[in-house]
Amino acid sequence: MISHMINSSFLLGDGFELLEEGHLVVEKGRIKEVNDGFITRGTDAKDLLCIPALINAHTHIGDSFAKEAALGLPAGEAMGQNGLKWSLYQKAKKDEILRAMRDSVQYMLNSGISCFADFREGGVNGADLLRKATEGIPIKPIVLGRDDGIENFDGLGLNPWQLGQIPSQRNKPVAVHAGESKGEVAEVLSRNPDIIVHFTLATREDIATAARKKVSVVLCPRANALLGVGIPPVRELMERGINVALGTDNVMLNSPSLWREMEFISKLSYLKKGIMPADVLRMATSNAAKAFGLNSGTIKKGKEADLIFLDRNAPNLRENKNLLAAIVHRTEPENVRKVMVSGEFVVEK
Repeated sequence: MISHMINSSFLLGDGFELLEEGHLVVEKGRIKEVNDGFITRGTDAKDLLCIPALINAHTHIGDSFAKEAALGLPAGEAMGQNGLKWSLYQKAKKDEILRAMRDSVQYMLNSGISCFADFREGGVNGADLLRKATEGIPIKPIVLGRDDGIENFDGLGLNPWQLGQIPSQRNKPVAVHAGESKGEVAEVLSRNPDIIVHFTLATREDIATAARKKVSVVLCPRANALLGVGIPPVRELMERGINVALGTDNVMLNSPSLWREMEFISKLSYLKKGIMPADVLRMATSNAAKAFGLNSGTIKKGKEADLIFLDRNAPNLRENKNLLAAIVHRTEPENVRKVMVSGEFVVEK
């Protein structure tokens, strides 16, 4: 059953090929077809640009109640086993934590994020709190828990001192923080995770091993910069064929905005050898989908219809000479005029 036919401009496939005038057909929550030309009976989004919805590959939205609390602290003092984060949790009320989490979830959806992967503290109770925070908000959470067994979550989200929780056999993703201290990445790679988050202080040998083992890497460059733990080797990872995605990390440190994350990593890369805007946009869309085994992240027949529609004629985006660069460097949440999740419009501005 066809639910939507939409006239718009589109960025198609992994290469983001621009289709200036086309129409997209959605059936049962998936993209049935995308064709050239407008049609008379389609929904009018002709002045908008349709791109894949964003996927935030690493968050800690539980920290949303403590924004900017860790400013100026090194990583260990802020987020380590005995860091400030945990003392703040002990003092916070559950309603306060839940309310702030819902704020972050709604912010992400309004800014064009259809899915996010959250490292959940607190075992099953923590996972239940996240699910409660997303009730009534049409966003897709990936709950990566710890301490109570992988069967209770969508996968595991671990710290380096929790590697013993990795089961010998699994059919769900295991993601591990590593690379904010020297030597962590090699130790974590020896346990064969599916995803490593940060990867900042990785060696060349670590990069080669990750490539050989086909480990996905999620970079969080704004958090790494704020905590003073270095610049992720994004160019080297890409050159070895590693699947690289982007996350915004702790809401205590950063807004959960992938637009800010994309701009930051793109411009940061020019301190060495710059990366292309299309590569950056893939990190927030198709690469993230690949890391978590999702059928989304590109505008292509058969993919889930998780889409956003940008006002390409907004003052901050029009008159550009490089469309993809403008999207990556200049898009703001208010430029996202419509959000579609699983084939239904869930945000319209």
